[in-house]
Amino acid sequence: MCLGHKISTLRTSMGISQRQLADVVGISRSYLSKLECGYGISGVSIEVVFKIAYCLNISTSQLLHLRTQDYKSCNRHLSKHYERVEFFRLAHQRFLELKKRL
Repeated sequence: MCLGHKISTLRTSMGISQRQLADVVGISRSYLSKLECGYGISGVSIEVVFKIAYCLNISTSQLLHLRTQDYKSCNRHLSKHYERVEFFRLAHQRFLELKKRL
């Protein structure tokens, strides 16, 4: 399970909303949402990780622990996002080409 997905799963199992967790941690709800979706995870501060782990009542090592199958799951997740980004990049490129013709 990816870190973001783990945060989301633990948070919802405890009945905590994104707004509630974000307020306690001291981050915006939109930033927490991005973290849970896997965006911005590489840039998250250790302070935020500590606070999230504390609020979810687990150790930081438990929160950060990713097994091999978790990496595979994350890679599949990232591959899907990459495909979407590539699709929109090509669509945007095609749009610009068509715009030049007008």
